[in-house]
Amino acid sequence: MTLLLDGRVTSKKIKDWVAASVDAIRVRDGWVPQIVTVQVGDDPASERYIRNQLKASENAGISARLEKFDGDIPKEDFLKKLAAIGRDGDVDGIILQTPFPKGWPVDEILNGLPSGKDVEGVHPENLGRLYLGETAIPLPCTAWAAISLLEWYGRSSFEQSRCAVIGRSPNVGRAAALMLMHRHGTVTVCHTRTSPEQLKDVLSGSDVVIAAAGVAGIIDPKVLPPHAWVVDIGTNVTDDGKLVGDVAPGTEGHVEALSPVPGGVGPITVSLLLANLLLCASKRRLGKSILLPDLRKLREE
Repeated sequence: MTLLLDGRVTSKKIKDWVAASVDAIRVRDGWVPQIVTVQVGDDPASERYIRNQLKASENAGISARLEKFDGDIPKEDFLKKLAAIGRDGDVDGIILQTPFPKGWPVDEILNGLPSGKDVEGVHPENLGRLYLGETAIPLPCTAWAAISLLEWYGRSSFEQSRCAVIGRSPNVGRAAALMLMHRHGTVTVCHTRTSPEQLKDVLSGSDVVIAAAGVAGIIDPKVLPPHAWVVDIGTNVTDDGKLVGDVAPGTEGHVEALSPVPGGVGPITVSLLLANLLLCASKRRLGKSILLPDLRKLREE
């Protein structure tokens, strides 16, 4: 029987820890972290995610607000507005909600974000520190959520494990590969330019698979070994509006463990964003980093 890696329990435990930590700061020091979500223009797909961000923040006792700008704002004017938010001493964390207007260079926008207030872990400086193996930094939330889900359910060691990451985006696929390597996993990265034959060869010998290509059904369950642990990060919308992952239907029952879509990685992502905020706020205001505890210990509490 396949173990379903349900992320909702993990998410709640992390949120409870964040809320308790925020309350302790409020009582002891008289302040709470503040987070600002920055959005340019209207994007219906982003609205629900923003609402979830704001609600999760408020439930944890965090001060949260949305700064929304017209979609036709000139890029230079937006960067000035972003810089002003970044200089605000009351703001501890900033979320840059994508998508950005067409033609805006993503790297230029990300570099306009103070790295110390980057609660999504996507600033080039923080990604560079991840590459170097630093830990007291805001981590890319989706990649971190995939690793956290594995650790929560007992896959805490990746030493001598053959790990396949399908996808190479800087914030997800490549970031997940780095996190696995820092945990001593032997990692192979595949992507949409990997041939079907190569992908089959890699998957058939993998102990851990993280699917993050953004292509529905790219992972064929028939090529996965029965002992594989599979985390599906993919969020693809079908023609009939259904949300599906990168792993093809029918995988349950073929592998040892599998995360569902939805309900697997997604719920944990927002929780870890709040953990990143707590790290940024404590480092900036207290001069020390409040880090998320080992999930195995958190699970036992």
